[in-house]
Amino acid sequence: MQRMKNKQQKRQMMALMICLLFLLSTIVGAVLANGLSLEEVGTLQSSIDELFRNEQTTKNFVTVFFKYLKYDVLIWLGGCFCYGAILSAGVLAFRGISLGYTAAVLFRTYGAKGILVVICTMLPQNMVLLPVYFFMTFLAFCFLLEQKSGQSGKGALKREVTRIWTEYAILLCVSVIMVGVACFVEIHLSGLLLNVLSGLMQ
Repeated sequence: MQRMKNKQQKRQMMALMICLLFLLSTIVGAVLANGLSLEEVGTLQSSIDELFRNEQTTKNFVTVFFKYLKYDVLIWLGGCFCYGAILSAGVLAFRGISLGYTAAVLFRTYGAKGILVVICTMLPQNMVLLPVYFFMTFLAFCFLLEQKSGQSGKGALKREVTRIWTEYAILLCVSVIMVGVACFVEIHLSGLLLNVLSGLMQ
C-alpha cells in the first residue's frame, strides 16, 4: 500500500513538473520575442503578411502531419533509453518556447488584433496537440520510472516486459492518430479562420 502511495505521489510530482516546464519555456519564448527591435518587428510583419497570403496554397496534410509528428515521436523515444527524460523534456520545452515566441511576435506585430490571430490560427490545433505532448511526456517519464524500479528489468517475466512495451507502442499509435486530428483541424478550421483574418490584416 505504501509503495503504491509513493508511486502515485511521484507521478503527481512528474505531472506538475511537466506543466511547470512548459509554462516556463513558453515565458522564455515570449521574453525572447519581446527583445526584438522595431526594425526586426517590421521585417517580421512583412513576412507574416506574406504568410497569410500564401499559407493556404502551400499547406498540405502530409507536410503539417510530419511537422508535428516529429515532436511526438521524439518525446516517445525519450522513454526508450536511460536518461531519455532529458530528450522528452527538451522537446516539450522547445515546443513551449516556439509557441511563446510566435504568440509574442504576433502580439507585438498586430497589437490587439494579435490576440485574435493567435486564437484563430494557433489555438484550435494546439488544443489537441498540447494534451498529446503533455501525455506522451508524462508517459515517457512513467515508463522510465518503471524500468528503473525494476518492474521491467531482468527479474521480470518476459511476458510482462512484452506487455509493457506493447502498451507503450499502442499509446504511441493513439497519439499519432491524435496528431492527425490536429493537422485536420489546422488545415480546415484554422485555414478557414486564416482566410477570414487575411482580409483584416491587409
